[in-house]
Order: sequence, then structure tokens, then C-alpha cells
Amino acid sequence: MKRKFFIASLMLMGASLVTNAQGYKDGIEYYKVDKLDNAKELLERNLNSPSTDKAEAYYYLGQIALHQGKLAEAAANFEKGISANAANPYNYVGQAAIALKNGGQVKALLDKARKLVKKDSKLEMEIARAFYDANPTTYAKDIEKCIKNARKWNADDPDSYIFEADTKADLRDWGNAAGIYELAFDKDPNNIEAYVKYANTYFNVNPEMAIARLEELQAKVPNSALVQRELAEKYYSDNLGAKAAEQYGKYIKNPNHFAQDEVRYVQLLFFGEKYQDSYNLATSLVNKLNPADDKVFYMKRMQLYNLVQLEKWPEAVEAGKNFFANALPKGSNYEVRDYTDYGLALQTAGLPEQAIAAYDKAIELNPKNADLIRNMGDSYADAENFVKAAEYYQRLVNDGNHKSNDLFTLSNYYLGIASTDSLDAAVKADALAKSQSYIDEVDKLVPGNVQIVNQKAKIAKFREGDNNNGAALAAYKELLSILDAKENKADYTRYYKYAYNYMATYYFNKGDKATAKTYYQKWLENDPDNESLRNYVNSLK
Repeated sequence: MKRKFFIASLMLMGASLVTNAQGYKDGIEYYKVDKLDNAKELLERNLNSPSTDKAEAYYYLGQIALHQGKLAEAAANFEKGISANAANPYNYVGQAAIALKNGGQVKALLDKARKLVKKDSKLEMEIARAFYDANPTTYAKDIEKCIKNARKWNADDPDSYIFEADTKADLRDWGNAAGIYELAFDKDPNNIEAYVKYANTYFNVNPEMAIARLEELQAKVPNSALVQRELAEKYYSDNLGAKAAEQYGKYIKNPNHFAQDEVRYVQLLFFGEKYQDSYNLATSLVNKLNPADDKVFYMKRMQLYNLVQLEKWPEAVEAGKNFFANALPKGSNYEVRDYTDYGLALQTAGLPEQAIAAYDKAIELNPKNADLIRNMGDSYADAENFVKAAEYYQRLVNDGNHKSNDLFTLSNYYLGIASTDSLDAAVKADALAKSQSYIDEVDKLVPGNVQIVNQKAKIAKFREGDNNNGAALAAYKELLSILDAKENKADYTRYYKYAYNYMATYYFNKGDKATAKTYYQKWLENDPDNESLRNYVNSLK
């Protein structure tokens, strides 16, 4: 089952990791596979780096703006690119693309670009894309001419094949698109754009093949943030959680990763049961992100989840308080697990009343969830409110949404009601009758069970009070017969003590001291550290 969450950078970044990145070129790669927002972020992030070719970076920033319909912003970026390096031909192609959008003339701009780098197949395909993006039908002949020129000038350049495959993909002709992308990376075995587009096109048909191609590519270009991320995404989408977590671990060490990927990595670590690592990364994000960032909410949620799994109960209680004190991001909702994990932390930390409030919120979100109803009942029992505890378990039974163990628990809670001094005698009598009824029912369903038979004895003993008139004798004898048949008798010592205690007292009260002494001695054998009992047995004649 896919486990998808809201996705996000380790504090592992440092000077030692800068070499594991391609700078602004990662942004270009993201642009070429149509991830425009990611591309823009990386291009802007690396714009002032000494290694950045600003003319090239501004060209792709202009193209991103153009694809987003921001013509003025696109024009400004192309102008900046020309100012950075007037000998770079691509920004003139960008200006031509704007002119095509506006129905203007482009011959002078394209002639200028072509004169700067003559018979260049890559430039020719950028021109083809400008025509295609403006109107593939109107400019069909221009596009065809560009493709012919590109292949005439450099038959092994993959760009014309990638373009052709893109046009097939636009028509949802996935099979032909994948085949032509494959041809493109046959021409250039290191071409990231062709590999990634192939994997994205072919993944739904043959995910194993798509992943294999990306693994092959990563071995060739290990520093590409795009390839690292795409492979992690494909692992994730194919339910390969362990591989996805490992790949994300590598990817987020790349300075050109994105904050949302750190969030996903936190969750992958959690689902991979690496709770401490997941908690540590979530905490680092909470500490370094702007408190108003929505990702803080999700990371505080993961702090709570991880601490519950680590069974660090006081810390989980504090994490829960901090999580619920955080503003709920717009469009988000609390999950059932938010309340159940917090409730479990509160319950285990000895705060049953607060746990009840948390479980109650969970039940509001999922009123038919049997586990939530059990948790609520158990929390009331922890608070010694057996009336409410029984109400919740009775709801399970009445709805037919119960297991045999629920009948046992319900019997126990009704016995708790019967034992509550402050309640009305009629209420206590009714509870005792129900306790007996449910233990008899579960005894038929699960015969010969130690806990159930012991509960039968407890109820009978409760009925007789201090009289010890033998009402529980049959149940305790049944219990002993079950215990004696066990191979691991040492695991049931406390039940032996219950039975021998009762039987010794019963026979002593009847005046049968010899039989009583036998049971006292058996009791002592199972309770050898009880010095008071030892002294009493020794005093018996």
C-alpha cells in the first residue's frame, strides 16, 4: 500500500558537499523535463555563483516565465541575458519566441542568433521549439526545416529526437514517444533529458525498465540532482520504500535539493522504522525553518509520531502539546492518528483524563473505529471510571464490532462497577449480573483459558464476600486443572497463588486444617519469598 504524505534538507550540507552538485545546470535539467518551479528555484539560487553562465541562466529563466504566460518577465530576463553576454545566441531566440506569441516578425532575431553560432544543431532545435510553442500547425514547415537542418549538421545530436518524442507525448502516443526517447539516449548515452523523459513516459507501462534506465543514468552522471531525485521518486512510486529512503538520503546531501524533499525523507525514514533518524531530521527542520512555514506543522506531527514509536512517553506528551499548539495550515486537517498517538502518550504517561479528551477527538473523526473505542474505554478505566469504560466497550458489543477479548474486558469493567462503593446498590447488582453474563459467554467461545477461568473465580469470590463459603471453589479447581496441564508452569505462578490462597482459606474455615495446610504449603511453594506465609505454615500443627 502506498503511504503518501506531505513531502521535504538535511543539515549535512557543507563545503564538503558542494562538489556533489552541478550548480545552475541542475536548474536547466529541471526546465528541460518540464519542472518549471523547481527549475526557477535552482536557477535563481545559483544565479550569482561564480561558475554560473548568467546569459544561459537568464535564457532559461526567460523561458520559464514565457511558459507561465509572464511575457514581461520573460522579456526582462532575455534582456538581462543579452546584457550579460551579447554573443550568446539563445536570448535572441527567446526574444523571437515572444515575438511569435505576439504575431510579430522574427527573421532578424533568428538570423542574428544563427550568425553567432553557425550550423549549430542545438540552437536550431531551440528555434524549432519557439515555433512549436507558438503554433505547431501554423509553423509546421518552419519546424520541419529546423529538424532537417539539425540532423544534417549533426546526425548524432539527440535534441531533434527528443523534440520529436515530445510531440508524440503531447499527442499521448506514449509508445512511440518512449521509443524515440530511447533513440535519443542511444545517440548520447549521458543525455539526462532523454533518460528522464523516457522513464516518466514508460513508468506506467514497465516501472522496472524505467527504474533500470534511471539507475543506469545515475551511474553515468552521479552529481545530477534531477537524476538523484527522479530515481528516488520512482522507487517511492513503485512502493520500494527502503530503496526510496536510501536514495533520498543520498539526494538531500546535494545542495540543489528542495525543502519539500526533506519532509518526504522524514516520512520515508519513519515508514522504514528508522524512528530516531526520522525524529532527528524532523527536529532539525523545525529548528531551522521559519515558524510560519507550513512544513513546521508537518514536522511537529512527525516528531510526535516518532516519539510514540520510540516509547519516549514524557517527550511524546510535550511533542503533542507543541504540535496542537501550532497553527493548522490552510487547507489541512488533523488526522485520526494525531489524536490517537497523543492519547496513547498521555495514557501511558499516567494522564488518563487528558488521554480521554484526545481519544474523544479521534472518535469524532472516525466514530466507527473499534480501536479508538477500546482506547477510550481503557482510558476511562485507567481513571477508575468504570461506568464510562463499560459504556464504550458495550458500544462495541452492541454494534457487533467486537472480539472475544472485548467480552472479557467488558466483564472486567462491569466487575469494576460492582466494586465501586459510591454507586447505587441496584446499579452494582446489574453490573455484577452483566459481568457474569459476559464472562460466561466468552468462556464458551474460548474454553480452557487461564484468564477467563480466573475471572470466573474472581466474580464468584466477589459474590460471596468475606464468607468464603466455596462459591469460587469449582472455578479455582478448574483453573488448577488447566494450569497443571501447562508445560511452562512457572509463567503462571500468580494464578497458582490465587487458587491456593482461596482453597487454603476455604478448608481452614471449614475446620479441615490438614487439607488447608496442604494448600498453604502449595501456596508457599509458589510464593517462597513470603516470610509471613512461611511463618504461618510452620505454626500450623
